[in-house]
Amino acid sequence: MKTYTVTEITKAIKNLIQQTFSSPVIVTGEVSNFSISPAGHQYFILKDESSQIKCVFFKRYNLLNRDYSIKNGDKVSVYGDLSVFEAGGNYQIVAKKIEYSSEGEFYKKFEETKKKLEQEGLFHEDLKKPVPTFVKKIAVVTSPSGAAIRDFIITTKRNNAAFEIDVWPTTVQGASAAGEIEKNILKAGSRGDEYDALVLMRGGGSLEDLAVFNEENVARALRKIEVPTISAIGHQRDFTICDFTADLRVATPTAAASYLSEGYIYYNKNLTEFYKRLSRYMEQVIISRSQKLDNYMAVLNKNSPYNRISLYRSELERSRQLMINNLRNKVQDGYSRLKLCDVFLASKKPANVVREKRSEVERFKNYLLRSVTNRLNYDNERLKGVFGRLKTMNPENVISRGYALVYKEGFVVESLNSIKLDDEVEIRMKGGYINAFVTGKKHLEDTNG
Repeated sequence: MKTYTVTEITKAIKNLIQQTFSSPVIVTGEVSNFSISPAGHQYFILKDESSQIKCVFFKRYNLLNRDYSIKNGDKVSVYGDLSVFEAGGNYQIVAKKIEYSSEGEFYKKFEETKKKLEQEGLFHEDLKKPVPTFVKKIAVVTSPSGAAIRDFIITTKRNNAAFEIDVWPTTVQGASAAGEIEKNILKAGSRGDEYDALVLMRGGGSLEDLAVFNEENVARALRKIEVPTISAIGHQRDFTICDFTADLRVATPTAAASYLSEGYIYYNKNLTEFYKRLSRYMEQVIISRSQKLDNYMAVLNKNSPYNRISLYRSELERSRQLMINNLRNKVQDGYSRLKLCDVFLASKKPANVVREKRSEVERFKNYLLRSVTNRLNYDNERLKGVFGRLKTMNPENVISRGYALVYKEGFVVESLNSIKLDDEVEIRMKGGYINAFVTGKKHLEDTNG
């Protein structure tokens, strides 16, 4: 048996085709996967219900065909030579002329479905549900082995997005795909208490590959569920009926990952700022309490001996500074601990990590509030002691213990030298006072001499 090389087999097939179709052919079909190379050559697939064939329309020929511009979905008649592209091992039509026949069946069906659902109001903006900015868990209806889900997961990890991803394995093309997609959308969408969003996803492909996402039952399923939906199908240029019924359409699966990651990106970026705000808030609380203490000190200064107030003012100031320093140290310690916790955020289960961080911040806040409250209670008790001692020194309290005070012209007589004979004085004692005239006075030293 003779052994052939790949080139020999390819050339043999090429000769066979060129001998069988020695003259140009005219082939009708529907245009799909149309593209233009940088050199200006046009490439597309010509298909019917069962088969397809590649076509190339070189620039030198399409310059002569200016009366028609090729677009996907058109039904056309292609005039050209049937040949084999040896480097790729593909047989193809080298088109020399292309004539528009009628609107393609694929495009026609697309427009009919779109018009029908639009008239029913399924595309109306008022029906679209907002996708949460900060999602915790999402459902992804897609093929588990496709590049789309891999790109999606890689993008979320790169953005440090810590939401959970449940992949609902689904066939995304073929005869049975529409029913399977619809079933998984409805099933996942019924779990609104678990999922914050549902993403219908598929990578790029031909119009035929994406046809399942133009099926009416799939589009209606997206509108039936309560979970907010995102359509991430194909590339930027691709549009499907599902794009119109979904609550949000993004260009690619990667774009969907980026959109859902925005909340986490913002959180990670502003975490340090949140810590600073907390510190500033606590300092403001401390300053406010300190100002109240200063007000109390002013009242004491106004109604008590100056030297006593000065002493307690110094003590309170030292206590205030100590309290501020302690709280600043606690805030800094809490900030450092939170930064260490943030390092492990991506490696832990997102929902638990978020709950732990919130609980830790709440405990830290309560601790700071208790510290401030305890310190203020302590200072208040000390102030009560000050008021008690001041009350003890009150002259009125001296009278109540059986002593008497001598007043002259409304002022307390401080020494014997302040009184002259015949002066009128007022002697205040417990229960009232006595008016008297000085008829004599005697210094203590007189009794010793």
